[in-house]
Amino acid sequence: MKYTELLSLKLPWKKLQHANILLTGGNGLIVSSFADALMELNSKLSLDLNIYVLCRNAEKAAQRFGAYKAIDHFHLIIQDVSSPLDLDIHFQYIFHGASSADPEAFNSVPVDVMKSNFLGTLNLLQYAAQYSNSRLIFISSSEVYGENLNGVEKFSEEMPGQVDYTKFRSCYPESKRASETLCMSFKKQYNSDVVIVRPAFIYGKDILDSNTRADVYFLRQVLRHEDIPMYSEGTQVRSYCYISDCISGMLYAALLGDSGEVYNIGNEKSIVTLKEYAQALADIGGVTLRYEPRSAPSNVIFLKTQRCVLDTQKLEQLGWQPKYGLKEGIQHMLFGFKE
Repeated sequence: MKYTELLSLKLPWKKLQHANILLTGGNGLIVSSFADALMELNSKLSLDLNIYVLCRNAEKAAQRFGAYKAIDHFHLIIQDVSSPLDLDIHFQYIFHGASSADPEAFNSVPVDVMKSNFLGTLNLLQYAAQYSNSRLIFISSSEVYGENLNGVEKFSEEMPGQVDYTKFRSCYPESKRASETLCMSFKKQYNSDVVIVRPAFIYGKDILDSNTRADVYFLRQVLRHEDIPMYSEGTQVRSYCYISDCISGMLYAALLGDSGEVYNIGNEKSIVTLKEYAQALADIGGVTLRYEPRSAPSNVIFLKTQRCVLDTQKLEQLGWQPKYGLKEGIQHMLFGFKE
């Protein structure tokens, strides 16, 4: 996938010149795609970056980033982010995205999910605190806004979430929320430079095939040229955002965002129900959406929240604008699988 469109962004690219950049969570959709984008920007803009990508699974990392193996300024770090970093590198930017966003993990290993979120964030904040001018960008989640029991139309960054912390399913949003508080605590106590981004429902071709999110299941059906079964009415409303727009949003937050601030990343042109997302995917993928009112397969897990829509005005005030509507984003995603 090409990210040449990022070159037209009105960003202070010189801030990245000669920088060491650490990305954690390299096997996930957002961070793996962000690594590709940085590699392309490095080449096209001659930024002289050193890009370090931390992954837990060595086999998956070698497969995903094999094309960069012989490139001097690309480096793989294989370790669990829950363990302290044994490095002596001054990273000017740390993008922390290491976390399991797979609902199946919330069911099977909720303790591990919490450890990777909270302990990983603690380790990276402690590491960054050793150096001056080291900015940590924490990739949080729209799930911190919780169940939306009050029917909020759009969540802005200052709105508190409503999460039932007695349920193990809350391992993900609660540890993300605790990690956000940890970031702000480091800023208060150590004057750490931290920025938080909260991505909406992000989609793109590098989503892990093992992910049990319902929209990923729909995508797998399309890639198999099989019809999409809809097991519920699919009335849940979501902010969807194509991966390229998520990446540009992260760059705006990192390079123009204020320290200690939080920025939603979503797309107001892609606020649709789960059924509408599935229908768009079916139409563009050339399959049929079928309504089958019954229990979903055990490997397909739905988020119960009825409405999760993000207000992105704060990020837009930095100059950011999403480029891809839902149809265009899905078209690009499916084309990426053919490349």
